[in-house]
Amino acid sequence: MSCSVKRVKKNGGIEAIKDRIKTPGTVDIGVIDAGKHSSGDLTVAQIAFINEFGVGVPERSFMRTTIAEERSKIKAKKKKYLSLITKGEIKTNKALALLGEYLADKIRLKIIKIKSPPNSPRTIALKKGKANPLIDTGQMKNSITYKVNR
Repeated sequence: MSCSVKRVKKNGGIEAIKDRIKTPGTVDIGVIDAGKHSSGDLTVAQIAFINEFGVGVPERSFMRTTIAEERSKIKAKKKKYLSLITKGEIKTNKALALLGEYLADKIRLKIIKIKSPPNSPRTIALKKGKANPLIDTGQMKNSITYKVNR
């Protein structure tokens, strides 16, 4: 009785899998190259920083808190995307872009949802006309984006 063994390459073989997962990349998420804010001399990034860390105003973290709240979902998405990359079903750039868009959307939603601490009565009366602390022109919210780095 004879027996033969045939090696079958799946997904391009082990070398192809190694090539797909060895190429590192990162994704930046936040206010990236948004320029000056329409309300004055500050950039959109400076206004985001001031609110995120409470520099001269009450702290209204919208980036750090979103990342903390989404940590388990981020981990699950990373695991899912790595599996898809390994199988050759998706490129690393695409996986990073999907993760970036997911988090950018969550941060934009957080900006809309934050109500506390509200704007001071003085800010409402003299500047914004409303209590929502992170929405004035919508420019900061609309400037939340992502950039894939390879």
